[in-house]
Amino acid sequence: MQKKDFEMLIPVAAFMASSLWRATAFVQRHRTGLLVGSCVGLFGAQISYHLFPDPVLRWLYQYWPQGQPAPLSPNLQRLFQEVLQDIGIPSGHHYKAFTTFTFQPVSAGFPRLPAGAVVGIPASFLGDPVTNTNRAVVIHGQRVDWQSPAGTQLRDALTLSHDAQKFSLAREVVYLESGAAALQALPAPACLVGTWALSVGAKHALGLYGGPMSLRAAFNLIAAVVGFVFYTFSTDSLTHALEAWLDRHTASLSAAYSQGGVEFYEKVLSCNLALRSLLGRPGEKLYTPSGNVIPRHWFRIKHLPYTTRRDSVLQMWRATLNPGRS
Repeated sequence: MQKKDFEMLIPVAAFMASSLWRATAFVQRHRTGLLVGSCVGLFGAQISYHLFPDPVLRWLYQYWPQGQPAPLSPNLQRLFQEVLQDIGIPSGHHYKAFTTFTFQPVSAGFPRLPAGAVVGIPASFLGDPVTNTNRAVVIHGQRVDWQSPAGTQLRDALTLSHDAQKFSLAREVVYLESGAAALQALPAPACLVGTWALSVGAKHALGLYGGPMSLRAAFNLIAAVVGFVFYTFSTDSLTHALEAWLDRHTASLSAAYSQGGVEFYEKVLSCNLALRSLLGRPGEKLYTPSGNVIPRHWFRIKHLPYTTRRDSVLQMWRATLNPGRS
């Protein structure tokens, strides 16, 4: 019985080996085309979110207070137009705004393209209608007790001044105007090309193409791991540099914007601390005692800490108040 089973496995093993050989031969013949197609696919997958911002962003973040999408209030519309005027956005650039349920503004798109850019303005910018103590608000499956100390802290953190609201919106507009979304989509295909080129060059230099396939497969696995590590490092470094630049550029618009930026990040930290208290044990896993977001992966820090961003804007604000000391 065992011998019969073994004989039945021989054709299966032969078929798998033949399939692997054909797949390897196909990759060798068309590796340039596959590489180009993979790079285009990676770039397109990351940029598509910005090429079609209107339906995608609304589907993800639209605020539905009573089973209906909340229209953008005249107050928020005026606020958004004021920010666009302060930055000096050309009339040919296309922007749309809608009301979102998030605590911070969201954005996507390219203003210079026909599809334009979309900015989601938090409903909390309206103030009382959202943070009303009679309204039930559920965060991470837990209802907010507005009468508790943490609930009071959360309500105060969601109440931003006019300048703080303008800073948060201006930061998104500056991001969209810079076209940084295209730059953020480059590391993935660039690291893929770099990993492939270095892998091929190293295998030629080490003479692995004349050795067994298992050795080349092991080398390819090591190269893929190294490429992924470099990708995460380059992506996070680019994000850090971009976030720091956005804060500096937005705060440099005026002293009111820099002051609003300090308040905005102070309120973000306060909001996170309130959530840390409201959520209990899960909140302690999400936020540090200072209000920063705890990274999900030990080897990655995807964003600058909010305390770092606050301190950077605070330094710029102090420089505008004391220009002789800057």
